[in-house]
Amino acid sequence: MTRILIDENLPRSLVAKLGGACTHASEIAAQASDTLLWEYARERNWIILTRDTDFFDRLILYGSPPKIVWVRLGNLRRTELVETIGSRWEAILDLIEGSDMVEIHPDRLEALRFPQSPVRGKS
Repeated sequence: MTRILIDENLPRSLVAKLGGACTHASEIAAQASDTLLWEYARERNWIILTRDTDFFDRLILYGSPPKIVWVRLGNLRRTELVETIGSRWEAILDLIEGSDMVEIHPDRLEALRFPQSPVRGKS
């Protein structure tokens, strides 16, 4: 089963919307650092769901795991954000299987693969 780590910059209500295989960052540590979340997800081969560009940077530098789902929807109300991600979730999970990252845009999903990084696996 694919496990998802939802970053603190996304609402906890996504856990209920996306199902039992999700854990919100606040359940791991109060105000968990990006480094802690990266390592936690990497060690467990979990996917990180985030709005944070820092995880994209880490993915470029270190490679995956973890895989990243990067929410790039702009400013939305919390309920609209949760509904938008929820309505695309099955397609997102299908795309992430063969990629390192999926970007969620207002009008599309983009799946990306990256070449192996020379510092792969370090952080």
